[in-house]
Amino acid sequence: MEQIVFSQIELNRSRTLALVAELSEQQADVVPPGFNNNIRWHLGHILTTQERLAFRLIPEPLDLPEELMSLFVNGTKPADWQTSPPDLPALIKLLEEQPGRIRARLQGRLEEKITVPFKDFGRLDEVLVFSIGHEATHAGYIMALKRAAAAVQ
Repeated sequence: MEQIVFSQIELNRSRTLALVAELSEQQADVVPPGFNNNIRWHLGHILTTQERLAFRLIPEPLDLPEELMSLFVNGTKPADWQTSPPDLPALIKLLEEQPGRIRARLQGRLEEKITVPFKDFGRLDEVLVFSIGHEATHAGYIMALKRAAAAVQ
């Protein structure tokens, strides 16, 4: 089961990255009418949420700086940013590296009990399976943003 979880995290991430492979900095920052966030925010949210879900609940130190984490938490939006987010290549590099880091740090540990309550989950493997669906949801938002932005141009 462990290998399936890690493989799905990696597959999901490769699909998310494929959605933005040809995206420019400008396209990543478009907030079409009816949306609060842009593609850059969704990418950062995927990255930082995955980091929290993988490490903070067991608890383990995070590999991303808190300043980065705070840009993309639930309830934030680019219109409220007081600091600049990472550029697209830097964000993509972090997204590319994360699944391997998660596998390296958590291999053999997926049955560990989480020590920070999260929903009704008790073990790390349950949380990581949830994170796969979370990323897929935000990948769907990225697809919608791409279509909406193309329609207004």
